[in-house]
Parts: sequence; C-alpha cells; structure tokens
Amino acid sequence: MQSLILVMVAFSIVMPLAYTIRVWRLDEPALSDWLLVVAESTAFVAFVLLMARWDMAGLYTSYMLAASLAAAILVSWLRHRRRPWRVEDANLWRRRWPNMLFLAGFGGVLAWVVPGMLTNPDARPLASPLGAGRFMVAHGGNHSLINYHASNKAQRHALDIVALNAGGFRAAGILPDELEDYAIYGVAVVSPCDGAAIGVRDGLPDQSPPEADRGNPAGNHVVLVCDGMRVELAHLQKGSIRVKTGDQLRIGQSIALVGNSGNTSEPHLHIHAVDPTSGKAIPITIDGLTPARNRIFEAAS
Repeated sequence: MQSLILVMVAFSIVMPLAYTIRVWRLDEPALSDWLLVVAESTAFVAFVLLMARWDMAGLYTSYMLAASLAAAILVSWLRHRRRPWRVEDANLWRRRWPNMLFLAGFGGVLAWVVPGMLTNPDARPLASPLGAGRFMVAHGGNHSLINYHASNKAQRHALDIVALNAGGFRAAGILPDELEDYAIYGVAVVSPCDGAAIGVRDGLPDQSPPEADRGNPAGNHVVLVCDGMRVELAHLQKGSIRVKTGDQLRIGQSIALVGNSGNTSEPHLHIHAVDPTSGKAIPITIDGLTPARNRIFEAAS
C-alpha cells in the first residue's frame, strides 16, 4: 500500500508540473493555438487539484502547483499577446486535434464530477464532529471518484475526515505504522447534533497501519439519533468512549477520541447519516460547509 500511495503522490505532483513547464515554454504561431494548449493544460491541472489526495501530497503543495500554473500562463501570455489570432491557411483542427481531444476528455470528467462536490439542496446541517484542529475531507462528495463510499446505499454521502499537521500533511510520513504519527489520532470526537445515543460499541483494538479488521467494519463506534436521522461516528479509539446507550447528548458534548479500530487502513473519523426508515444515505453539511474531497474546515473547541 505504501508503494501505491507513493505512486499516487508522485503523479499528483509530477504531472501538473510537467503541464506547467509545457505552458511556460510555449511558443505558438497564433493566439488560437496558444489558447487551446493553455486550456488543455489548465483542465488537466484542475482535474488533479480536485481529485488528488492533498492530505497525502501536502496542502501547500497544491497551492504551489496552482500558483506555478498561474505564473506560467501569465509569462506565456506576455510572450504571445501580440501574435495573430490565427495563421493564414492553417487548419487548427488538423494541427491540434490531440489537444482538442484531451481538452474534451478532461473537461468532460470535470463536468461529470464537479456537480458531486456542490451543495446538495437536501443536505441536513451538522456541527463539527471534532474538537480543536484543522481538518480535511479525504473522502466526501456525491461521486465515486472523490468518495469511495458513493456506491453504498447507506453511505453514499459518508465522510472520511483526517487532520492536518503544521506542514499541511495528514501524517509524519507516507504511511507510518505509529498511530501517534497521524495528526488526527487521539483528537476529541464530539456530538455533531442534539440527540440520543442508540448504539455504542467499544473494546476493539486500535491497529497499526495498514492492518484492518474487516470483520468489524465500523470498529468502536457510536450511533446517534438526531432530528429523525441516524448518525454514525466510527473507528473510535479503544476505551475512549464516554457515552452509553440511552444518553442524551448536546452539540459539542464529548463522545470519544479518534482511533484506528475496525476496517480502516489508518486513523480517521468516519461519519455518515441515514434515514432510519428507508435506509438511504442523507447528505450532510459540516458547520455549513459542503464536505467534498479536500474541503478544509477548522474547529475551535
């Protein structure tokens, strides 16, 4: 798994840099050619910035890549701005069909995925389920390319949340085996709503990454009923749960600590909401934010 993550991180950085260098070095005969290549490159970099796991590759890395592309476009524009719109007797389609094809492909994928990152009009509001810190949504949104839960009826709108350290990474390393190396491990989990605890499980061990307990998918967890929906908080730290079945909870009340129990390869908080009647997933917001992949939110307490 560590090798796979390394490949993903390398792709997320190297390919946008390659497209940025390409834009920087452009020397096209006409503005129409320049615009087409820039549009294709921008669409690809936007695709990577939206889809990649920046908790792994680094939040500030994504900022650097976006700024580098913007600078390359500006420099390239200054070089091309006085050139003609088109070259006489030149067939743009014949010369640039590969660029047009890739632009259509990248643009099509963006048009397919981006709607799944926007606010769902049926979303139900929840408060932050975590204590103080800066957090990023690793899996979230209404599309399988940004949320691997999306194919599950009950977890279609589920979230996997990680914390970011001072450097903008989720952990001190690619896939460290020490739980304490993950920024979210041991962070306080609090009630995201006013409601009652209807299900509690504790006692399962916190595993060393990337080991997973496939027989107990949710691991140590708490299930709440809030305003007619069932909310599950999963992968909690062994022995940290402070509530019991039947307890009435208020927003912000301490529940447990983030752990690494159950079917999970590394520490994170899993949360999803379900309609108890239909069993279907309910879309949620966190402190008013739509929690799609790479969305950042902060909690003060």
